[in-house]
Amino acid sequence: MAFPKHAARYFSAILFLFFLFASQSSALPNGRPRFFPSVDLEWKALEKGAAIQTAQYRESQLTIHCAKIDLTAPGLKIKMLPQKNASRDIYYAEEFAKQSGALLAFNTTPFYVHDTGGDKKHSTAGLCVNDGAVHSRALAGYCALAFFGFEEGAPLEERRAQIFASQKDKGLDEARYAAGGFWQILKDKKITQFKALRDSRTAVGLDKNGKTLYVIAVEGENPARSAGLSYMECAEFFLALGCDNAMEFDGGSSTQFCVNGKSVLGYRNYVKVPALLGFALD
Repeated sequence: MAFPKHAARYFSAILFLFFLFASQSSALPNGRPRFFPSVDLEWKALEKGAAIQTAQYRESQLTIHCAKIDLTAPGLKIKMLPQKNASRDIYYAEEFAKQSGALLAFNTTPFYVHDTGGDKKHSTAGLCVNDGAVHSRALAGYCALAFFGFEEGAPLEERRAQIFASQKDKGLDEARYAAGGFWQILKDKKITQFKALRDSRTAVGLDKNGKTLYVIAVEGENPARSAGLSYMECAEFFLALGCDNAMEFDGGSSTQFCVNGKSVLGYRNYVKVPALLGFALD
């Protein structure tokens, strides 16, 4: 039986609206803002000591890998890329961890890729300071994570970290170690507003005294498994962890999170990066 043309058009329109509504309805769990009024994590200390603890947060279409570092713990060492020889080498987090002995390693500073006639070179976009050596210049519009009191022989109680909203802020030049990122998302427990775009994320947060560093890696490369988070949702998560301040490092396909020499992400990462931060224990 043939349908009249006007009936066929009407039927097609109804069918289109049905599938449009169905697709939007199925996407609603990803579209609604996520809030974290509380976060109950089962922290597990690494074998070498309780200074570094890790945990995983899971809910529908969301996976967050977490770490908590006691910056005042005896034997805690900071490991960074770029290294002191000012090389422009690029690594996976696993390679960096193996080379440096870092028990926890993750990506930090965003970077440029320069194509020089088929030969690609990478350079960090923002401040990187490794053991007092400055590897790339500060950018006023970007933030940074800085560490103080990690000089040889300094008292453990003097160790702390601080997030600077601008890499040109006063006091940042005194840091022995510093890693530039994108923007501060949480300042004195107040969330900064950005566009609500979800992606894989690498971010860090600090408690009020700057003695405990929290790190998260949010999966977002496989949305069916984990849809990622927006900057504001990351800030909400850090608030639930008890942080006063937080910032974003490079995210997206650069996101890496390596524990005990192995990536814990649920997918293979194919992007090598020139900037990584790690922690080791003597």
